[in-house]
Order: sequence, then C-alpha cells, then structure tokens
Amino acid sequence: MFWLKTKILEGEGSLGAISKEVRGYERVLILASNSIKRYGFLSEAEDYAREAGAEVFSIAGLPAEPSVEVIEGFLPKVREFKPELLIAIGGGSVIDTTKALKVFYDAPELNFDEIAFIDRFSRPKPVPRLRTPLIAVPSTSGAGSEVSAASVLKKGGVKYNIVTPDIAPDTAILDPRLPRTMPSEVARNSGLDVLVHGIEAYTTKVANPFSDAMAIRAIKTVYKWLPLSVKGNEDARARIHYAATMAGIAFLNARLGLCHAMSHKAAWMGPHGLLNAIFLPYVMEFNASKSEYARKRYAEIAGELGMKTAKDLIDAVKDLNRALKVPGLRELVNEEAFLSKVGEMAKEAYRDGLASFNPIEAEPEEIRGLYFKIYRGE
Repeated sequence: MFWLKTKILEGEGSLGAISKEVRGYERVLILASNSIKRYGFLSEAEDYAREAGAEVFSIAGLPAEPSVEVIEGFLPKVREFKPELLIAIGGGSVIDTTKALKVFYDAPELNFDEIAFIDRFSRPKPVPRLRTPLIAVPSTSGAGSEVSAASVLKKGGVKYNIVTPDIAPDTAILDPRLPRTMPSEVARNSGLDVLVHGIEAYTTKVANPFSDAMAIRAIKTVYKWLPLSVKGNEDARARIHYAATMAGIAFLNARLGLCHAMSHKAAWMGPHGLLNAIFLPYVMEFNASKSEYARKRYAEIAGELGMKTAKDLIDAVKDLNRALKVPGLRELVNEEAFLSKVGEMAKEAYRDGLASFNPIEAEPEEIRGLYFKIYRGE
C-alpha cells in the first residue's frame, strides 16, 4: 500500500501560494520559528493571508524541542482566536508543534497519555477525525514532517509520537528560498538525516516499489548534492529540500528502522540528524552481517550509486561522513555520562516502534553492544 494525503507545491517563490490556499478562510493561525520572523518570511506569509481576506494571528519563537507543556501553554490563546486554518512555517519542530496543537484544538477531550505511542508494545487510544486544515512550509531540509502522519513531542524529557493520518498536512509548500538561510552545520545535519531516511525506508520489512522510488531518488540526490549544499550552493539547497520531502514520503509508507530507534533514545547527546549520521554505518554493518535481505537491498542502493556491494555502500556512507566532518560520538558526550545511560538507552531503543520495521530483530544486548561500538569508533 502507498499513501499520500498532502498536496505538494514547490518552486522559487511558492510561499506566495498561501494567497490562494487561504482563500475562503476567515481566521488563520501561523506558527513560526524565530529565524522565519528574522528573515522576513513570517511577515510575507501574513501579507499573503491578509490579501486573501483572512484575519491573522501569529505565534513566533517556538522552542526547538516541542513538548506537551508548550502545547498546553498555547492552547488557551488558540481557542480564544478560533482559527479555521493552521499554517506552520519552520523546521520539523515547528511543524510537529502545529500538528499536536491541531490534535488538542480539534479534540479538547483527549489526554496525551492515552493517545501517545509509548513504545511498540503499547496500544494507544485512536485519535478521532480532526477538522482544521494544516499547511506546512518547511524551512529546513530533513525531517519530512511536511508530509508525515506523526508528531514527536516531549513529556518529562522523553520523546513520544502521536500518529494519525489526520495530522498529515493538507498542503506542503516547498520554497527553496527558506532553506537557503540555514547555517552550513544545520544543512549538513538535516541533509544527512535525509540520507538516513532514504536508506532505512528502502530496507525496512514493509518497503514497496512506490516508496522505493522515492527513497532511491532522495538517496541519489543527497549523495551527489549534499557537499555543495553544505557550502551554500543555491541549486543544491533546492535539490536537497525536495529530496527531504521525497524521503518523507518514503518513510511515511515504509517506516524507518533501528538507526532511528537508537537515535531517538540518544536525543540528549546531540542533534537528531547528526546522531543518525553517526549511527547509520554501524547499524548497516549490523544488519548486513545478519540479514541476506538487508545485504541485497544495500547492494541495490549501491548499484544506483555506481557501486556493487553492500560493503561498498557502507564505505561510501563512512566516506561522506568524513568528507562532511561528522564528529565521533566521543566528541559529543563524555564517557561517564554515556556509561550511566547506555543500558537504559538500549532497552528503550529495543522497545521503540521503529525497531520492529528493521530488516533484522535486534535484542537489547545487541543494541547495547552497538552503542558501545559506536562510542569507541570501532
């Protein structure tokens, strides 16, 4: 099965499509990051919405890590304004925050603890049908939240997922002007996240020919264009921006694997995309050593990149990390802190919902061993 709810509008200046998309709505709520406000894109979006005849209420400066507490703080103002349409402009965190806000605005009777996916062994209460449409305008090129049906939220320092098709944005606007404002480090980390999304989506147990097509195109684009994107090349930034959405469509349908399960539980160590990049070659080696299916799928990706074997692909991923100066895990966290948490991280990664889609089942002790191997750089 292949599914996509989101209409995708792309191209230089496509933010202007807000004028048409907003027509017919009287009250529009815009949520944005500080950088979107600083670079003038928030005021531009507000102008488009007002030109279409809407009253606009904006909330800028959303925190980098969306949390239940942040949502609860925003809700009274949102309910007072009573928006008919939501617009999220910013990185994946801004879009995830807006998705979660939509859930509790449209269904105020819901309790977060009842609907959140705690782990793969829990069965959350279904989210009812939601009514308020959502437009997502990503400013970074990695998360894929502009097409996904999940929102990642923290509660008590732990990340959980709300998953329902109704929070997948109705429209995604991909304007390359926005990701051109990314610092090079953010461009690197988010771009490497796209690569991980593509490789993991291509190798899960539920990958299909349609998700494969999106995954392969995203992988090839990142492999060729990310080094130029990191240097600020405008064409490369646009290509990676579109590839991020393609990879998002791939994992929306094919899910992700052990690399993401491990990085979710190591979120305290550093940026998500960077952790994924550090973990990926080790997880690929683990999968390839135990699964003929994984070796075959990695070899297929290698063939698309002009290589031959699974090992060739793993070596290419390592080479790309080195070329982009991806640090080792030791450079992000001291040994004492790592040792104090590694056992619990391994248990939680095993329970993560994405671990069940990995081509091979990894036991907690194997995951613990992987964390150690990654930390030591073996």
